[in-house]
Amino acid sequence: MQVKVFEAKDMTTGLKMVKETLGPDALILSTRTVRNGRFGVIGKPMLEITAAIDTNWRESSGRAGGNPDKLRLQKKPSKLMRDITYEEIWAQKEEPPPPAEPSSQSPSYPDKAIHSELAELRNLVKSLSSRIPPPGPSLPRTPMRAGGDSSHHPRIQTSIDPVITFLVGYGISQETAQVVARFTRDTIEQTDHLSPSELTAILKAAIARLFATEQILAERPTAAKQICLVGPTGVGKTTTLAKIAADYLGRFGHRIALITIDTYRIAAVEQLKVYAEIMHLPLEVVLTPRELRQALEKFRDYELILIDTAGRSPKNSSDLQELAGFLLPHPQVETHLLLAATTREREIEETIRRFGILPINNFIFTKIDECDQLGVLLNVHYNNDTPISFLTNGQRVPEDLITPTPAAIADLIMNEHGNLYNG
Repeated sequence: MQVKVFEAKDMTTGLKMVKETLGPDALILSTRTVRNGRFGVIGKPMLEITAAIDTNWRESSGRAGGNPDKLRLQKKPSKLMRDITYEEIWAQKEEPPPPAEPSSQSPSYPDKAIHSELAELRNLVKSLSSRIPPPGPSLPRTPMRAGGDSSHHPRIQTSIDPVITFLVGYGISQETAQVVARFTRDTIEQTDHLSPSELTAILKAAIARLFATEQILAERPTAAKQICLVGPTGVGKTTTLAKIAADYLGRFGHRIALITIDTYRIAAVEQLKVYAEIMHLPLEVVLTPRELRQALEKFRDYELILIDTAGRSPKNSSDLQELAGFLLPHPQVETHLLLAATTREREIEETIRRFGILPINNFIFTKIDECDQLGVLLNVHYNNDTPISFLTNGQRVPEDLITPTPAAIADLIMNEHGNLYNG
């Protein structure tokens, strides 16, 4: 077999050289692109063609008087490369051997510099390719069901539930949002192509199921109703008491009495006196637990007795104990704890814990008109499970008072609160 290596600028020129040299029966063994010259890998690319033809090459080489293991061809003016042995051709298909000292016996590997440069290029390509992330699964282009699967695509598992993320955007805590998402998952997955309004409606229904409210004065009571408002300073106890009194007065009549044990602030007593005079209601100021008992006995024939208290700091245990001394002897008195919705949730929880020495029957959330988000109502209620009796959304008496239902609170949480403002 006679083997030759040719260099040409393109395949057409190379094949023509092979045909002219080895004839039409020549066999192409391999082709590759090489860069020769002093510029190395940035030199001009050339096409290297290795071709062979089956001839009695040993006999030909013997007549030429050369080495029988190496074929010598007559050089021509063309771009025919040097002679090469058959063993050298196959050596090109393997990794080059370790560098050795030059020897006249070692085979002459074609352009070792280029081979080294190509090896460096391969390493560079491997390095760059390792930085490219492998292709991941493509996202479906058809609409997905909110929180569920497409009918044509498997679910894409993510570490973040979009429903939870949606709820957190309304101020609902991560823990509470997970509960709501769990309640709604089946409904959402069974509904195709949910619109934002449909998703909101489903979430509102789930949130409403988590709330408990108590409309304590929705109807005229058949027996005397005694309600006491307690809470930290500044949450609006006196104003809220006036709102409840005015609202009840407007619906059911004049059988209402007011009691205050807020003797710490003279101004607070005077404020309640003004409300009592405007509404023509009796007001009793008490200083001791004994006087409270006497006042309750005095007003036993009234339909509604509202008791105002001084604001107590949740961190002042002695004040809370004093307040407990007033109220604990009267289990028939309903105690409503007022919480400002604008207060940080951690402080609200601490207030609830501290006031827990009293028999708290209901929560009243005030100042909801000052909040951008009302998710705190759900968070606090979920953690404590105490019914909500009233919400307040302003200073006006009695307009800014809400007797909520669970659905109404859910609606307040899941909208932009435009309906919170009555002014």
